[in-house]
Amino acid sequence: MSQRLHGKKATLRRRGPIPSLLARFFFLPFFLFSLGVLKVTPVLDPSPARAAEDPVTVPVTLEQAVSRALAARPDLRAETARVKSAREVVGQARSAEYPQLSASFQTIYGNSLFGFFLFPNYEYEDLNLLTFTLTQDLLDFGKTGSQVDQSRWAYRAEEARNLTLWSQTVRDAESDYFTLLADQHQVLADLKSLEDAELQMARARLRYSTGSGIVLDVTRARVNVEAARLALIRSRDQVRTDSVNLAQIMGMSRDLRLVAQEVLHDPNEILAPDPDRDLPVALSHRPEWKEARANVRAARAGLKNSRSQNYPTLNALFQSFTATLPHGALPFTYIPNNSPYSTFNFGGILTIPLIEGGYMIHQTAKARSDLMAALDTRESVRLQVAADLRKAAIAISDARQQLEEALTEEENAFKNDTLVEEAYREGQVQSVDVMDAQTSLRQARESVIRARYLLMNGYVAYQYARGTITPPGLAAGTPKP
Repeated sequence: MSQRLHGKKATLRRRGPIPSLLARFFFLPFFLFSLGVLKVTPVLDPSPARAAEDPVTVPVTLEQAVSRALAARPDLRAETARVKSAREVVGQARSAEYPQLSASFQTIYGNSLFGFFLFPNYEYEDLNLLTFTLTQDLLDFGKTGSQVDQSRWAYRAEEARNLTLWSQTVRDAESDYFTLLADQHQVLADLKSLEDAELQMARARLRYSTGSGIVLDVTRARVNVEAARLALIRSRDQVRTDSVNLAQIMGMSRDLRLVAQEVLHDPNEILAPDPDRDLPVALSHRPEWKEARANVRAARAGLKNSRSQNYPTLNALFQSFTATLPHGALPFTYIPNNSPYSTFNFGGILTIPLIEGGYMIHQTAKARSDLMAALDTRESVRLQVAADLRKAAIAISDARQQLEEALTEEENAFKNDTLVEEAYREGQVQSVDVMDAQTSLRQARESVIRARYLLMNGYVAYQYARGTITPPGLAAGTPKP
């Protein structure tokens, strides 16, 4: 019995490979078909087939990006409108210094009840009254003058705020442009790395087919190729994101692929940045500092205006009165009835505030608090300007050191990659050594790209911190607010 069972078991074991072979026979075409589907899938393949689904590419230069951003940014146009509004407030405050002329006209139907009982032969006729009033401020103890000063400094603060937004627009456009250009170079570096990896895989396959290599070398080469493809996909996706960011700052809503052109000369390059030397320059050009100073002046004028509300006001008055009275309306023989009657008077009006429920006291206290807040804000802006200069100078120095070391690293990595490939062809090293050399070369290229455009962005930040940032096309006619 046991031998039969063992014999059955042995028979079953011999029959086992038959279904397995059938499964492999049917699974192999399915596996090859799956590989083919994955190979042509545009989501995983960074081939030109995927590029057919991408939007239209539009080349753009640095000058075009900055000028388009200055012309199309909505919040910059809104700030320009606010500057015009603040300028009109200045004229509105100055209008109190000039004479004020007003006119009024009244038409009243005659009072029939009292006219009937008081005046005989009263007739129902209209009473027409025409009045002209001319007033002129003579003395207001600085009320109008302080109000004009406050509105003027508020207008200058709004101008500085507009210049701040203008400078930020230039900075953001140039920074986004350099970021896009850096990532475009990263794509080129990743393409070169992919070419090197595919070349190495072809060599590994050739050595394996001739019997001088092992399958492990082919497997490692495939891993290296897939890693290079993944890096290329990531860099291309980053370029798309950078293009969207640049299009946003340029005010472009269409689905376009912006392609940044090469910058032959960096317009923001600074040979020797010195924060201590450039701090006076920043305090004379930085719009945030100008705005803070203007806000202090406006707060002082507001405090003066609040205090002046406690003083008297003297106005001159000239008034002309013309009336048409009904016939028989008044029993005075020297006043003509039913004909125009006019008179005029002139004099002065003295207004003295006595008790206003503490309104002036609270208004003065509020103005004093606003002045203290403006003073503290000005000091904070001064510290911020100095800190921005130091940070930008440190960023430039660090980027220069990184670029110098990265160039040396790239040169050494290229030499090492060349030597390792020659040694691999002669069979002196393994494929893992070649992959390590290619990885080092790829990282060195990435370091050079990152350091070069990090330095460009550092120049942009320093020019902005110093308050001297200008668009590249300013000399060609780009208006500056």
